Amino acid sequence: MISPLLHDDPHTVGPFRLLARLGGGGMGTVYLARSAGGRTVAVKTLHTRLAADTTLRTRFRLEADAARVIGSEHGAAVVDADPQAPTPWMATEYVLGPPLDTAVEAGGPLPEPTVRALGAALAAGLEQLHRSEVVHRDLKPSNVLVTAHGPRIIDFGIARAFGDAHLTDLGSAVGTPAFMSPEQAAGREHAAAGDVFALAGVLVFAATGRGPFGGGAPTDLLYRVRYGEPELGGVPPSLLPLLTRCLAKDPADRPSTAELRAALGGAAGAPADRDGFAELLPDAVLREIARRSDAVWRELPHRTAPPAPTEAPQTAPTGTGISRRQLLYVAGGALLGGGALGGGGWALFGRSGGGGTGTTKNDAVDKPKPPAPLWSAALWCPETGGEVMTVGRNLAMRAGIVLNGFNAESGASTWQANIADPWRSATDGTRIYGLRDHEDKAASLAVCEVSQTDGQLGKPLVDLAAFAGKEQYNQLVRVADGVAYLVARAASGKRWYLVAADLDSGKERWRSPVEGPQLTGRPPALCGAVTGSRVVLCGSPSDGSHFIDLSAYDRKSGRRLWLNAETFDGTPPTRLVVDDQHVYLSGEYLTARRLSDGELAWLFGNGRNGSKAGGADGTTRRYGAATLHDGVVYCTEGDQGLIAVDAASGTLNWQEKGLSGRKSKPDVAPAIGKRFAYCADDKGLRALDMRAHQAVWTYETAPLVLTADPKGGRLYVRQEKRTLALPLT
Repeated sequence: MISPLLHDDPHTVGPFRLLARLGGGGMGTVYLARSAGGRTVAVKTLHTRLAADTTLRTRFRLEADAARVIGSEHGAAVVDADPQAPTPWMATEYVLGPPLDTAVEAGGPLPEPTVRALGAALAAGLEQLHRSEVVHRDLKPSNVLVTAHGPRIIDFGIARAFGDAHLTDLGSAVGTPAFMSPEQAAGREHAAAGDVFALAGVLVFAATGRGPFGGGAPTDLLYRVRYGEPELGGVPPSLLPLLTRCLAKDPADRPSTAELRAALGGAAGAPADRDGFAELLPDAVLREIARRSDAVWRELPHRTAPPAPTEAPQTAPTGTGISRRQLLYVAGGALLGGGALGGGGWALFGRSGGGGTGTTKNDAVDKPKPPAPLWSAALWCPETGGEVMTVGRNLAMRAGIVLNGFNAESGASTWQANIADPWRSATDGTRIYGLRDHEDKAASLAVCEVSQTDGQLGKPLVDLAAFAGKEQYNQLVRVADGVAYLVARAASGKRWYLVAADLDSGKERWRSPVEGPQLTGRPPALCGAVTGSRVVLCGSPSDGSHFIDLSAYDRKSGRRLWLNAETFDGTPPTRLVVDDQHVYLSGEYLTARRLSDGELAWLFGNGRNGSKAGGADGTTRRYGAATLHDGVVYCTEGDQGLIAVDAASGTLNWQEKGLSGRKSKPDVAPAIGKRFAYCADDKGLRALDMRAHQAVWTYETAPLVLTADPKGGRLYVRQEKRTLALPLT
């Protein structure tokens, strides 16, 4: 999807007229553009504020040089570039084709002839790169574009010449753990043989839909890459010996790119048959290529209007702070994703100083002040499940051992339901549903609607005799699109299942086995989410364990698509942060996992020096609970303040400035309004101006949960014994 230009985007870059945005991050922006002669290109720019950094300029120049070396036959041709301009830029051809991971998601694992043709073409491209003594160092499915005429290798942001010293680490992983070579994972020299190792991993993914070393935490992945054996189940038998050799731990045991191309069927000294490549592609991939081709010629979005003026003084912004989720999922955006736009560790830091609160006597008189509450209600907030739920035009929240309804305008209580356990109710945004009490005489599992008049449970919408209604830990995970998703114990035996039940027909649609309760006093799942074609489930850890099972299921069939063991620090997660492409996790690092296969899409935080914040149980973690808003992931980074990370690429959009002397509350996710972001720390609720990237006021409170209601214009602040509604701005 192509997004409109912002009001302060330039009209031209070099000789090219800008048409729309394709993506952006903390390092720069990618635009769709056309030349005077009508040629469509993708233009990548480095933020002007970063242009003075000689290391970044050098990296930008080397990326353009590497792209020129590989050329249009195997990559994206460089049309023009000026790395010495006040705003460095590079224009390449606009490649019409999805990344390989998107292609596999659309059409499933590729057949053997397609994998062979793909591998031969990619080996030829790497061979051309290596002849110029350049190594890619980050070959992975998302850096391979699939076109009707063959694959293209992109993203040379961390490529370098043989033997060159590493450029300054930009704060993100140098390479991708799931597709790194063992020598790269160990911090040693990654030469041409390292690219061969990565290419073999790409081909395993193309043939099976998963990488050769599975998923999980980055540290676990790096260990398996260095010491573990690859998982090659599902690889065509005829390719098994060749790919096994390519994945040898010792670089000397791997074939050269020329040997690899010959073994895959590519003629020596000649490219693969590109004219016949389209015939090898599944129909779903061809449709995706056609869709992307059509999108370029549709009417492009208009430039956004400038923001309305405000009375409060504003410091000059250090970046747009606005990002759409297109960078890795539109052909042009994927073409230029990562590289100079990667490196999530960079931001322009402003002047140092205090926390910028609005309650100290030294503040300017016209600085924004904390607002007065719209209403306040005496409510006990539970240890878990304290989020404020919007139900139609009103609210529902748990208080003590009951579920309460509230008038959103006045904060007055309207009903109470005797649903003590937070895992036994859920809302679809319009209605609220609950499970029949497990102490009820009825033996079956029933889902009922909760009356928003008196809090009583109505007649069962779903009544499942196959599941034990008297089980305390039966769980209503989510309700979406007329389907209730439950985790429940079978009436006979002790097996537990994830169950989808139709609220209209009252019938079970499907069931899929899951683990039963692992944590004392908790249900089988800590939380779950429904997004796109997936149901995502986060299982409870065993007592004393720091591992949780994260899994995804197909919404239509219930088939489990993948399962990963994840580590966590401090308090286990009680909510999943997802969109239609990724699930986002925070702890030692901030990570995104693809919903399609559970593999790591990006990792943020490696090499950064953010201090750690304490978890509830005395352990530490660096990145606090996250919030996703408008294609950006927000979370605190230790005690250094809020960061905003692009959800598609994992690059840093901006970082809070001027914060000192505060201790973050990592278990309280930030809330995001139109102008302000709201964070919890040891001094209260901090409002941060998202244009100036600095705190402007503090409301003295002790938040346990923050919930933003953009439609209602309210921020709900839940304390231990009281809930406040503040204006959301």
